[in-house]
Amino acid sequence: MGSNSRYDRTAKVTGREADEARALHVIADLLDDYPGIDAPVIASRLGEILRCTAIELNAGRDVPIGIRRAVRHLADAVRVEMQPPT
Repeated sequence: MGSNSRYDRTAKVTGREADEARALHVIADLLDDYPGIDAPVIASRLGEILRCTAIELNAGRDVPIGIRRAVRHLADAVRVEMQPPT
């Protein structure tokens, strides 16, 4: 009997998804020690969102486009915030 669960459906992971997942993991790891966010619990939760999305992408599971776009924007905003001033 077949299953309709999204966790039972996987697709081949392309290089783009693998690169995106790696980048999300790197940014999440940097958030662990980032002093620029006053509330450590917020930094932790942001990192958790990035890591969970990366895991889904790496497993070949679909991430809804709106969520994927929001996570991508979040990761970009965090990356820009962490850049040292020039």
